[in-house]
Amino acid sequence: MNRYSADLRFGFRQLRLNPTFTLVAVLSLALGIGANTAIFQLIDAIRMRPLPVASPQELGYLDYAEHSKRSGWWSTRSATFTSANWDSIQRHQQAFSKVIAWSAKQFNLTVEGKARYAEGLFVSGDFFRVLGAHPVLGRVFNSDDDQPGCGSPSAVISYSFWQSEFAQDPAVTSRTVRLDGRVFPIIGVTAPEFFGVEIGHRFEVAVPICSDPMFWQPGKGHIPSRTAWWLSILGRLQPGWTIARANAHIQAISPAIMRESLPEEYRADDAKKFLANKLTVTPGSTGVSQLRRQFQDPLWILLATTGLVLLIACANLANLLLARASVREREIAVRQAIGASRSRLVLQLLSESMLLALLGAAAGTGLAALLSRGLVVFLTTGRNRMFVGLSMDWRVVGFTAGTAVLTCVLFGLVPALRATRVAPASVIRSSGRGLTAGREKFSLRRVLVVAQVAMSLVLLVGALLFVRSLQKLLAVDPGFRPEGIVAVSVDYRAAHFPKDRILEVRRLTLESKIGRAHV
Repeated sequence: MNRYSADLRFGFRQLRLNPTFTLVAVLSLALGIGANTAIFQLIDAIRMRPLPVASPQELGYLDYAEHSKRSGWWSTRSATFTSANWDSIQRHQQAFSKVIAWSAKQFNLTVEGKARYAEGLFVSGDFFRVLGAHPVLGRVFNSDDDQPGCGSPSAVISYSFWQSEFAQDPAVTSRTVRLDGRVFPIIGVTAPEFFGVEIGHRFEVAVPICSDPMFWQPGKGHIPSRTAWWLSILGRLQPGWTIARANAHIQAISPAIMRESLPEEYRADDAKKFLANKLTVTPGSTGVSQLRRQFQDPLWILLATTGLVLLIACANLANLLLARASVREREIAVRQAIGASRSRLVLQLLSESMLLALLGAAAGTGLAALLSRGLVVFLTTGRNRMFVGLSMDWRVVGFTAGTAVLTCVLFGLVPALRATRVAPASVIRSSGRGLTAGREKFSLRRVLVVAQVAMSLVLLVGALLFVRSLQKLLAVDPGFRPEGIVAVSVDYRAAHFPKDRILEVRRLTLESKIGRAHV
């Protein structure tokens, strides 16, 4: 251990004596490692990281099998099941100790003027308890809070919403929140790490499913309609059950669920197709996300691209180390002549490379935080607020550490082996003129330069194609002059207009003349 620490101290002194080389090397590695870590951090957050709930590996996600046939009203991004499906699944399933349902919705927080929306959820009564999401203040819902015809439903808010809207008021459980003009008393605040079960979205306000009729005219809404697809369902497996066993069970009871929840509006051929549908169960430990379908493949492509950037940086550093080794030939030869073994010198040279890799990884970690957050901000719009948990976990740390070790081997090992391959007598007789550069006509340094140019050319062509595609997308002619156009969206829900009157107003608005703003 003392020998290795001595090597590290010696390597640090060598790097300190060459600040320009050290700075260039660290910045090159920081760019390569930082870009790779940033993309992997997004992949980890979207695809790999389990939900911050109790025993996430026990969760199973219910869905319709691929190519299922159904039609109706798809009102939210959570539109997978109807209320009739939900009721039937609860009665028939035996694979889960408890199943929970939710539906995403944006609630307008203002009474008049410009609308301001909060990310909302309709949740079943056991939603928080089954997930193991404990409150930091007050309480969360229980089964008694979600009963048909609930008269005075309450709301549970997130920790971030408590901070932004109520300034962390400790008496928030005695206050109310107005959602689409309806007043809900607040009963609790969830823990800061709990954001819900949808990757890419962070809930702010949750209300019971039974409160849905409050937002509709009598007899209308999601609950009474058998063609209103608006719920998603998760379940916690029974002890001893696996996802595969639960999937087989759910598929076996699917015919009964389809018969009980068959919409009366379906024609005979539509009903036949609906009754043939099957349900499936897949692992729910990493939550539910539309981001996976949208961005998973592009992120893997980006990771491959940034991997090329890292390879270019490694080739560049290997070239610099080879040039540096030619300058240090006489020093290395003298040390070999007085008894230092080749393996000992290789390890000492690798310690310098490892220090460079660690410094580059440390700088790259800071750069990765900026890049990953910047990419999320770039993909976020006013209408589609994206939330991705980008905290460092063991996967990201392990990836960064593994990348640092790999880069150390890629750019440090071969130069160290070549620097210690020269016979000491030959170097000393040459009086320091250097033998490495002329030893081989087609040297490794030339190979590395060719590799750098080739990989850089691939990246350059790809970047030009991407820029050209983006330019064409931005230059698409919309068919009208877009300058000065103002798009206005009117939220009629708080006015409590009948639905037929809202449709009439919208029709008249569309038929009216498009106005142009005076800029």
